Amino acid sequence: MKRKGIVLILVFTMVLTMLAGCTTNEEPTTPEEPTTEEPTSEKPTSPTGSLTIGNTTELSGDWVPYWQNNAADYDVYNFITALSTVDMTFEGEYLVNDTVVEKYETTVNDDGSKTYTWTIKDGLLYDDGTPITAKDYVASVLLWSSSVIGEMGANNDYGYYLKGWKEYSTGATKEFPGVNLIDDKTFAVTIAAENVPYFFELYLAKVIPTKLSFWTDETVEVKDDGNGAYLSENFTKENFEERLNLARREVPRPSTGPYVLKSYDEAAKTAVLEVNPNFPGDYTGQKPLIQTVIYKKVNQETALDELATGSVDLLSGMASGDEINAGLDLVEQGGFAYTDYPRSGYGKIQFQCDHGPTQFVEVRQAIAHLIDRNDFAKAFTGGFGSVVNGPYGESMWFYQETKAELNQKLNQYPYSLESAKELLDQAGFNLDANGNPYESGIRYKKMDDGTLMPLIIEWASSEQNAVSDLLVVKLQENPDLAAAGIQINQTVMTFTELLNYLYRDPTQGAKYGVPTYHMFNLATNYTPVYDQSTTYTTDPVMFEQGYNTNFILDEELDRLSKEMVKVDPEDRETFKQKFVAFAERWNYLLPDVPLYSNIYHDFYNEKLKDYNINSLVEISKAILYSYVAE
Repeated sequence: MKRKGIVLILVFTMVLTMLAGCTTNEEPTTPEEPTTEEPTSEKPTSPTGSLTIGNTTELSGDWVPYWQNNAADYDVYNFITALSTVDMTFEGEYLVNDTVVEKYETTVNDDGSKTYTWTIKDGLLYDDGTPITAKDYVASVLLWSSSVIGEMGANNDYGYYLKGWKEYSTGATKEFPGVNLIDDKTFAVTIAAENVPYFFELYLAKVIPTKLSFWTDETVEVKDDGNGAYLSENFTKENFEERLNLARREVPRPSTGPYVLKSYDEAAKTAVLEVNPNFPGDYTGQKPLIQTVIYKKVNQETALDELATGSVDLLSGMASGDEINAGLDLVEQGGFAYTDYPRSGYGKIQFQCDHGPTQFVEVRQAIAHLIDRNDFAKAFTGGFGSVVNGPYGESMWFYQETKAELNQKLNQYPYSLESAKELLDQAGFNLDANGNPYESGIRYKKMDDGTLMPLIIEWASSEQNAVSDLLVVKLQENPDLAAAGIQINQTVMTFTELLNYLYRDPTQGAKYGVPTYHMFNLATNYTPVYDQSTTYTTDPVMFEQGYNTNFILDEELDRLSKEMVKVDPEDRETFKQKFVAFAERWNYLLPDVPLYSNIYHDFYNEKLKDYNINSLVEISKAILYSYVAE
């Protein structure tokens, strides 16, 4: 979890209809205007009908975002999770959720910390009718910040910005002084002094309820003796590790969101969700108008055929030029519509920077010089996207407002075999297999222990993936790669298995805990809270827990990522300056090679009405405001 009145702490001035140009003065193709159809029936006043959503990212069934829940799992999580103290508008404005909060107050404390005291409304319920109290909100902070969760390989940073988090999260203290249980309706969270100011401050005070008994049992209690809340002493890894691991994937499960997860078919990668009768609405009181949502895995090759034949009703986040053009053809035939929006993220090659050849920055830079990224982006997106040179996407306001400066300061890594060779020489990969000066074949580097490291990179890619297929052609089989002295070996696997290796998650099997692959291809999407302060952490405990999936240890990058958000919420100019400094360091170190930032297209059957998606909101929010006209 990274999180006063009706005051809006942060307003994102996004211009979502603007298509930003490529960094090489090459403009992406402007998509056609989305089709709009007049509703054929009146908007329903109660839930009706069904909608099947298809996604090319397969569900793993790990439903909470603390272990390795992927983008598809996270969609389901957001359908079933709500009642936060803070909500967000479609425009990216964070505000107090008046549907949940009866009243609140803020206090600046003598030590510089800041406390938000929340009083929740009566009548809040889980889907099964169990009352939600202040204890359920406090339980979220305590459980998901606990050392027990951390020791199980999960991210236990829920209360990361709150007073006393580090001591509580490592088990050094029993109490968590950053969260207090006051009474059945009232609790408080205190942002640590070192995190004040914070650019996204209101979000730091965001808390959702968690049904603790589902994750443990009825004997575990939330307590507070005045020094901070804590969990009863029977909450230990020994007592509850098995239960916690079961609860991660259990169906059905408690719901606070607009929908309840009714069933999950592991073989078909399909989840069925039904309306939660006890959901009181979002901050506006909006309740779902679609009775059943089915979320299923589709293959890239057949996704649009499934839409055309009615097997699915909505395809979200279509990214490649081939599928977008095929989708536009389908729309032209009638009966279908689409919405397009620039991505808040990018597709990438992700390196792991602590083992093998990719631990050397020059190797990562050399690989970037051996991919014609403009050609790659054009080939994959069909012109519906562009190249970025840092950790951002085209839709992000602070990128748009610093774009000219970034284009001057960031290395665009133009295609160059000679530059790649020079960098590899600098890295010490200048020997052959026998230790002689390099002339041809695979390069080697003499390590400190006297062994020779071959410039062989092991690549993990997911199956049935168009980006993987294109990387084979544009990188792995590129003659210049061999000419540079590099060999890349591809291993194809399911996306779930790829994530196991990416996160080095030994809870899913001992082999995954061993550093195995040097590079992965996948993508990153950002929320409106652009906070990278844990993404590149050098903290030993957090590093061990897998927060830093690039496994890059760079004190300057870590410092810049933290300084970026240590800005007053009103000071946009300073935030932008710090973002540029962070992007410069990132661009040099190159933990990822950005390949493209898309113009996403969602294609759907015209029976879906009032579907207004953008890069700021989750699909669950867009569906909450939609309905189907059968």
